Amino acid sequence: MKKNNIFLFLIICFCFIINSSERFFDDSDMFLEIGNLLEIKFIKNGELYLINNNFIIKKIDIELAYLDTEKKNGLKYRSYIKENRGMLFLLKNQEEYKQINMKNVQIPLDIVYIDQFDTVIFVNKYINPMKDIEIINFPSNTNIKYILEVNAGMTNKWGVKEGLTKISWVVKNN
Repeated sequence: MKKNNIFLFLIICFCFIINSSERFFDDSDMFLEIGNLLEIKFIKNGELYLINNNFIIKKIDIELAYLDTEKKNGLKYRSYIKENRGMLFLLKNQEEYKQINMKNVQIPLDIVYIDQFDTVIFVNKYINPMKDIEIINFPSNTNIKYILEVNAGMTNKWGVKEGLTKISWVVKNN
C-alpha cells in the first residue's frame, strides 16, 4: 500500500513539474496571467471641475500621471474605474500626447485633449481597450497640456463640448 502511495505521489510531482516548466518557458501566457491578477487601485490626488459658460457641469476625482512611469502605465491593469473618476496626464512637452496608448487597458475610455488655456479641444470617444490609438495630428499652433481619461460615454453624459468646456483642478494634500 505504501508503494502505491509513493508511486502516486511521484506521478503527481512529475505532472506538476512538467506543467510548471511549460508555463515557465511560455512568457506571454505568464505575463498575461500576472497582468490579469494585478489590479492597481485608484489613488485620489485631487479634484477636477469641468466648466461650461462659467458653470461647473461636473466634479470628478482625479489621479495624476506626471512621472514617466505613471504616464506609461496610465489606467493599465485596472478592471474598472468609477463613473466620477479619471486620470489626468500632465504633459511636459507637445509630443507626449502621441505616446498614450490602450495596450493592457481593460476598460473602454473617452480621451479628452486639453490645451494650454485649459480648454477641451478634442474628445476621442469610446476607445476600445487593448488597441493602439490613432495618433491625432493637431495644428502646429495647438499646445496639448493635459489629457484626461474617463470611462467611455461620460463626456457625452456630462455635456463636455470641444472648444467650450474648460477645466480647473486642485491637488489634495494627503
